[in-house]
Amino acid sequence: MNFDFEANMAELSDALKALKNVHGKFGLPGTFISGGRAVSYWPVAIPISAELIEFYNECEPENVKFETGLTPLKLVGLDQLKGAQVGYRWSNTRSGHVLNPGWPQEYVVVMDDSGGGKPIVAVTDEAGTPVYASYDTLSPFKIAESMADFLLALAKLTEIVYGEYNVFDVFDDDGVVDGFMERLEEDILPIVGLDNFNRFVDYFYG
Repeated sequence: MNFDFEANMAELSDALKALKNVHGKFGLPGTFISGGRAVSYWPVAIPISAELIEFYNECEPENVKFETGLTPLKLVGLDQLKGAQVGYRWSNTRSGHVLNPGWPQEYVVVMDDSGGGKPIVAVTDEAGTPVYASYDTLSPFKIAESMADFLLALAKLTEIVYGEYNVFDVFDDDGVVDGFMERLEEDILPIVGLDNFNRFVDYFYG
């Protein structure tokens, strides 16, 4: 199947609008700016893709955080992008940054939890910029075929968590409350597909 770049970028534009809308609707922390700074301010040592340029030009996050009902996650701002790679792309030593040979060099961490250790990464050398995730010591695994799919799925997740479950009502003493997974399946599975959906849910709620 041929990759349709224009259709992908149109989907990304729609996903960015959805993300900004849900962020504003629920008054979430931080702000998005359309500064057009991506190319000029992009760290030299970090790879880039058309989708990342579009994201940071049109929807640059500043201290944007999302609660999931389990773990708060924060989008990496442009000015924090280089520091967000420490511990993944490279180690921080007294002599500077040392590349981690086990970390794919095309991976860019764009989201993580507050304490680190749950990176969401954009894969910059593949069409559409697929999105992978990881936690603990596991190798990153795919959760979306494109940046557009991931951001739209994130917007849908946020809408459900904040709009239908008041964030922390997602869980009770028995675990995830009845109906929550069904709502995720209803809204997110059509966006990312079955295999990615299962890994998406495992990352956020496994």
